[in-house]
Amino acid sequence: MEVLINFIKDIHPLSNEDFQRLLSISEIVSYRAGEHLCEIGKVNDKVFFILKGVTRTYMKESSNAIEINKSIACSGNLATSLKSSINNKPAKIACQALTDSVIVCTKQEDLIKLREESKEFNQFMFKALEMEYTKLEEALIDLLSKDATERYLILRDKIKDIDQLIPQYHIASHLGITPIQLSRIRKKLLKI
Repeated sequence: MEVLINFIKDIHPLSNEDFQRLLSISEIVSYRAGEHLCEIGKVNDKVFFILKGVTRTYMKESSNAIEINKSIACSGNLATSLKSSINNKPAKIACQALTDSVIVCTKQEDLIKLREESKEFNQFMFKALEMEYTKLEEALIDLLSKDATERYLILRDKIKDIDQLIPQYHIASHLGITPIQLSRIRKKLLKI
């Protein structure tokens, strides 16, 4: 739970009362590697916070159903199909545990109610959304301005031991390259 407490403190500290209210509307769920937190085509009504483990959000390319990883996240991060939970429409993005994971699950409608009842929690949610938007913008800038090697090094810096935690093809998909290209990058980095 310390991971969640630090996440909240880094964004916008909550009173003990609001933190307890958040816990009361949340559920801690364990997922096995490969299990989905939310699936494509189903309405996602939850927001997920990773206490332990590694997850991915991904979509399927419509022409040949190839999975494309949008993001890979680890402990201390949010993971969800936020658009689906906000709009109450079927998700176009799935969220899957890549390792055995422990997740805090909170229903979107409960978060909205708490936000409406607490000005402090509303400020926290606003800052959390700002942070998520900033991360998304940084990822887009990295994708457009950095080569695959630089993006791989950034990912390795964010998630220690990622090469041992998840299959190479997930890392390659996240970087927008093939597993063969990733293998070449890794081999080249070993020589440095």
